[in-house]
Amino acid sequence: MLSLFVCGKHGDDGNEGSRDRPFATIRRAQAAVQEAIRGGDADAITVDLRGGIYPLAEPLRFGPDDADVARCPVVYRNAEGETPILTGGRLLGGWERWRGNVWRTRVEPGTRFQTLYADGIRVAKARWPAAGYLLSAASLDGEEREGIGYLEGDFPVPADTSALQAHVWPGEGEWNWFTETIPVAEVDADRRRIVFERPCTWGIGAHSRYYLQGALEFLREPGQFHLEEREEWLYYIPAAGVQSPAEQTIIAPSMMRLIEIAGESEDRMASGLTFQGFRLAGTDAHADHIMMRSEPGMDNCEPEANRSGVIYARYASDVRIDRCTISQSGTCGIFLDRSAERFSIVGNVVERFGHSGIYACGYAPGEGDFATAELAHRNRGHVIADNRIRHGGELIGHGSGIVLFQSGDNEIAHNRIERMPRYGISLKGLRFGAMPDRLRGEAVTWDNHWDFLFTRNNLIYGNDISEVMTDSQDGGMIESWGIGRGNRICGNRLHHSGIHFSFGFGIYLDDASDDVEVTGNLLDHLYSDGDGKLWMAIFAKGIGNRIANNLIVDNPDAACAIGSQEMAGEANRELAIERNIVANSGHLYCCVNWTPERLRVCDRNLYWREGEPSRVTGKLPAEPLGDNPVWGREYAWETWRSMLGGAYDAATINADPRFADPTAGDYRLLPDSPAYRLGWKDIDLTSFGPRVR
Repeated sequence: MLSLFVCGKHGDDGNEGSRDRPFATIRRAQAAVQEAIRGGDADAITVDLRGGIYPLAEPLRFGPDDADVARCPVVYRNAEGETPILTGGRLLGGWERWRGNVWRTRVEPGTRFQTLYADGIRVAKARWPAAGYLLSAASLDGEEREGIGYLEGDFPVPADTSALQAHVWPGEGEWNWFTETIPVAEVDADRRRIVFERPCTWGIGAHSRYYLQGALEFLREPGQFHLEEREEWLYYIPAAGVQSPAEQTIIAPSMMRLIEIAGESEDRMASGLTFQGFRLAGTDAHADHIMMRSEPGMDNCEPEANRSGVIYARYASDVRIDRCTISQSGTCGIFLDRSAERFSIVGNVVERFGHSGIYACGYAPGEGDFATAELAHRNRGHVIADNRIRHGGELIGHGSGIVLFQSGDNEIAHNRIERMPRYGISLKGLRFGAMPDRLRGEAVTWDNHWDFLFTRNNLIYGNDISEVMTDSQDGGMIESWGIGRGNRICGNRLHHSGIHFSFGFGIYLDDASDDVEVTGNLLDHLYSDGDGKLWMAIFAKGIGNRIANNLIVDNPDAACAIGSQEMAGEANRELAIERNIVANSGHLYCCVNWTPERLRVCDRNLYWREGEPSRVTGKLPAEPLGDNPVWGREYAWETWRSMLGGAYDAATINADPRFADPTAGDYRLLPDSPAYRLGWKDIDLTSFGPRVR
């Protein structure tokens, strides 16, 4: 084994890279690795980096010549007990007080960045309003995508609008699923219109949420900045308690990625690299963020410009990212683009990122030059485990912890995910009704459409998720849409997370989520806040989903524990709901709509609400008791049990589950719990989140 050493403080690139005579830069060590591989002198190589700051003027790029998983794996790692810090930004100084608590400093000509970091925390762009949102006025006919209507007095019109951007939740005021950040072409005060430089992906109607940013007039609150590019000034108000920017380390990012791992093609991959024990920080964002590609069949597919992260990979396999801290990203923490296989992302901290933490983004249905669907299944086999993923979506409203798009056969295990504006974990593909008529040279039919969906056979277990869905609606802490078959959501804890406006769920099997197993999960202390409403703890659309042996407890704001719905022309049938414990979490079921084939089996559940009988809500072919305040009508329990000749819940009971100490959050069952008579299998309540390594 060949060992090389790097020391930024005391090394020299003229040295031989030994422990006593180390290199000064990673790039010089990389060149030495390549030379050794070409010469065939090593079957494995390690590169140890001493502690200290390693500033990068451009990304570190690794390709097929930098390692080989079979012939010569290469490990870049921290020296024992030390932390090398790789940064992609410029340190700013020379501050002067401008007006009041506003400071400024000169920047070099041509300087442009979209985000800023002070002592490792993101500094927000000056925006209006400083927090929260404005609500759009009604759109003009035919101009729903061209801009935003506003009301008189909503905001002060800036004298200079050249850097103005609108951050908006499009969707006619109803959908709050995705955001776009769009440069503004002009503010038309006569028509009270904010006109975009390019059309929004979706229309903007009345009451769409938005804010404006990028004007000096908006700089009024601590912890915000404004870059005046033409005048070459950066203006900044320090956070509360900071007397002067000179007290802080303020970094302006200068690149979109720090590490790129990229082969040349599907046949010439980069492989066999390990990155261990690094701190990677400081990347920029895009001035124009488009939510998704707009071509038919590209729902949820990221545009090319969005595909970035502190670590970015394409045409790469068998790479390990181990015990790194990845932070201060304008986009994602780690982005695995299209062709990426068998990545191990284990034991890292991923935090304070603009978009999503870890994003595995495979080929969209029909994308790429592949003869068959299976040949296009090139984003797969990852282990994403024991990571701490937090403070995400700081620039993108639909930012999430972990996203799988057209990515399958992955193990997503024992991560702790918290503080996301949208999902904790999201699984995405394309629903049948949105697919093109032909893909990969063959007609798309109901029977073969799953062949084109690669978000399949994923195992999601042991994860601890909290404080997500903080700024969006109609979503879930773990969510799926248009996915393939064979996914399993097992043994996770979802807790202490709320719906802050509109409606949402805990586990959400959205449109065309088929053949999903949801078992052994603990959902507790989910809540509603403000105008929001926690509709159901588990909501299942799709076909053949199995909801069994889940513990849904102490969610008093939930309207119902388990719900179902058929919509968008996608079937919802053959569900199995059995052996669940529902305690103090609303009514047992909600059937938003109903078809006789909805349930394959529904029985042996335990319900408890301090002795109160359950009702079923929604819309059933039966006589209701009255309206439900959240959704549809309410039906008596016996009415439900009499449907279809008594097909449902013959053995379900209303009884105290007998928890060990529920007030202290100890939901172990006492030996005499009636749930055991129903076939309940104990959940390990001590195993959620990252494991000790």
